[in-house]
Formats: sequence, C-alpha cells, structure tokens
Amino acid sequence: MKQFILKIALFFAVTLFMMLLLDLAYTKVYQTSSPRTKIQYLRTLKDQKIDYIFIGSSRVESGIVPSIIEKKTGKTALNLGFQAAKLHDIYTILQLVQHYKIKHERIFIQVDYSYNINQASTIFQPEIIPFMHENEIYDNHLKFDSIHYNQYRYIPFFRYGRNDLKLGFREIGLNLAKKKTNAVTYKGYAPLYGNAEKHHFPLPDKINESNEYIKHIQEFCEKNKIKITFYTAPFCQHTTNLDFIAQLKTKIPGLYDFSRTVKDENLFQNANHLNDKGAQYFTEIFADEVLTNK
Repeated sequence: MKQFILKIALFFAVTLFMMLLLDLAYTKVYQTSSPRTKIQYLRTLKDQKIDYIFIGSSRVESGIVPSIIEKKTGKTALNLGFQAAKLHDIYTILQLVQHYKIKHERIFIQVDYSYNINQASTIFQPEIIPFMHENEIYDNHLKFDSIHYNQYRYIPFFRYGRNDLKLGFREIGLNLAKKKTNAVTYKGYAPLYGNAEKHHFPLPDKINESNEYIKHIQEFCEKNKIKITFYTAPFCQHTTNLDFIAQLKTKIPGLYDFSRTVKDENLFQNANHLNDKGAQYFTEIFADEVLTNK
C-alpha cells in the first residue's frame, strides 16, 4: 500500500512538473515570437509613438483602414479593434496603451449598443491569457471576466489546455514559424469581403441610464491627459431602432455619429460590418470629417 501511494505521489509530481515546464515554454513563445495577435503586437510597440489609435470591437477592426488614415493625414495610425470587444475590454486596452508608454496624439473609441453592456468579451480572453502574470492589468481583467481565473492563475498549463483551440500546439507552431496575421500586415485592420443578403439588425429600443466603463474610460483619460474621441461606425440602412444612437449622443456629448453615413448596401458585409470597399469608403469620410478638418 505504501509503495502504491508513493507511485501515485510520484506520478502527480512528475505530471505537475511537466505542466509547469509546458506552461513556461508556451509563455516564452508568446512573449518572444513575432507577433500574431494584437496584444502581442501591442507589447512590441512599447515606448513608440502612434499618432492615431482606434479602439473598439470588430466594427473597428474591419471598419478603419490605417493606411488610408496615414496617407490622408501624414500621421501614423493603428487599429486596435478586437472581435466582440465590449467597453470593459476597451478600458483594458486603453490601460495597456498607457502601461506600455505608447505615445499618441489622439485615441478614438467606437461605441454603439455596447453602451448597454457592462460585461467583457470571452473572445478577448485568449489574447491576454499568455500574459496574465506580467502585470495587474491582464490579471485584473481575467479576475473580473473569467470563472476559471483561479485555475488559470494557480494551475500550471491549465490556461493553455483549456484554450487549446486558440492557444494550443498549432498556434505555438505558427508563432515559431513566424506566420504573420493582419495584426501586423495591415496594422490591425482585418478586411471582410462579400455582401450578405439580409442586413436586418435591431439596436436596443432603450438605452441604459449609464455605463460604468464609459465613466472609467473618461476618468482614466482625464487623469492621464489623454485626448479621446468617441464615435459610432455605420450601420446598414435596414437596421432598426437607429434612434438608439440619438439617445447615445445625450449620454456621450461630442460623440461623432456616422451611423447613417454609408447608404449603399453593397458596402456592407452584414448589417453592422462594412466590407473591404465599405471600410475604405468610410475611412476616407472619417479622415476628412474628423482629422483633416480639425
């Protein structure tokens, strides 16, 4: 019986040791390889200057073309849109920009129906999981957002095993092979193509009284003297309850409203995402109205 217990103990000790080694190895790859995700890319920009930074959801990621901004303004630009990002995620990204001492002239944040959401995006989690031990910004985000926070923090390799699809062996291989993504190639812009047949999308019929993360963002920017501008990206004309944006403008004074700017349905991939031609068209409008006519 004693030998059996010793064997079990040895098995668990070896397993734990292997998990720790794998955790350290995976983390090292994500920390040092050529960036494939935007968080990896963001970390490489420490102490650099990016004049215009755009933060938001996929409506930024697939809606703002940095190369057009740069061509029209002569300034550098970066697209930090993340799929399904909510205002909580945007607040985290904003803190990371400050943490990495990325100098900037102006930051633009896209906000729409996300005003009614005080949660974070689970899609954003894998982007930051490899770096959760680096600083309290990553750690605090996961503490708020993930029901598996304690396992991620205290069980070696659990964070990678549970997120194998996004962070597993295949992605490690792509990192080691230096396979680039839009995060670097197009400075964060991820073009969409095609045109969906049905563009119907309902906005909320009522707006919340407030959003705590809008307040956090505004207070953070005021404290750190960050020049920030909120805007709303285009929706297809068949989107219902577009009056929601008029209500939003009462909550965020100075909000640039581009919700009805793009009227050609052929420029939308779906009701709330522009395709590549639409993104180019909208970015031209944005640059002309907000940046070149300041």
